Amino acid sequence: MAPGRAAPSGSASHRLPVRSRERHDADVARDVRRALDQVHAIALADGYDPFIAELIDFLGVMRDSFRDGTWREAVVPAARGHGVAALVHEDPFTRHSFARPRGYPGDAGLLDFVYRHPAARAAEEAATAGGRAVMAHTVNVTACEAVRQRREILAGRIDEAARRRPGAEVLAIACGHLREAESSLALREGRIGRLVATDQDPVSLGTVAGYRETVSAAIETRPLSVRQVLAARHDLGLFDLVYAAGLYDYLEERLAARLTRALFARLRPGGRLLVPNFRTGVREEAYMEAYMDWHLLYRSRAEIEAFASEIPPEEVAQFRYFEDESGLIGYLEIERR
Repeated sequence: MAPGRAAPSGSASHRLPVRSRERHDADVARDVRRALDQVHAIALADGYDPFIAELIDFLGVMRDSFRDGTWREAVVPAARGHGVAALVHEDPFTRHSFARPRGYPGDAGLLDFVYRHPAARAAEEAATAGGRAVMAHTVNVTACEAVRQRREILAGRIDEAARRRPGAEVLAIACGHLREAESSLALREGRIGRLVATDQDPVSLGTVAGYRETVSAAIETRPLSVRQVLAARHDLGLFDLVYAAGLYDYLEERLAARLTRALFARLRPGGRLLVPNFRTGVREEAYMEAYMDWHLLYRSRAEIEAFASEIPPEEVAQFRYFEDESGLIGYLEIERR
């Protein structure tokens, strides 16, 4: 169960004997298929926009109504085995996530759909009319808008670092395609001394390397995994700003705290560390799990603030938590004394 998700009190399926639990799951799967028949009919009669909205809401109710075991063993297989799945997978955004072309969830190519970036345009244009109609809804849900806001917040922090310290040095962990670089005035105007972008995906780093010509020669790429960062197997130096965009959405609690301590150690005095994480209560969570096979760790404010639990308080000059306009992503910002 993801952090912050309360266990529904009305379901006793986890206490049933094996045969009874199997019957229970079979009944749930049958009911899900029947309900999806009705949702599918909406697409045929009323169009794709009301259909996808109804589907997202229905899956959300199912996710909240059953414990994890029933959700995984009954609801999700029934949803993926229904004809609705073929329809939503015409959406190149949903299909890309489910197919995991780079071998892991939430890759940078997927986020390009969210950003409505030109790099994703060819896949969108190649999709069916139905797929484009579904995508018109899926990339405009509140969770995707929060990701777009995150990109702009990160770009703003890069610019702020340059104002605080001319020639500032920046470290981006698990950088993906580093699309925030396109929005940073400080990078384009040459006011950043160095931006080191690390990722374990060579395809992503290849894309980022192209920004040396189009955005700033200050951008450097380094192939580093989280494990290598934790083990300090690098000579990155110290920075005025360190951030990770979507990485913490995939890290379990102890690893997140260890990484926060390691990244804090990369700061100069007065430097700032910024780490975002999705909050609990994302409406599209169930759709993401069922049809995109995209699982995040959603957290409360207290759980996000706990990322700093291994940092000695006497080394902290300022500790700040804030949220984006939607309230869907929480940000932990820590300044080194």
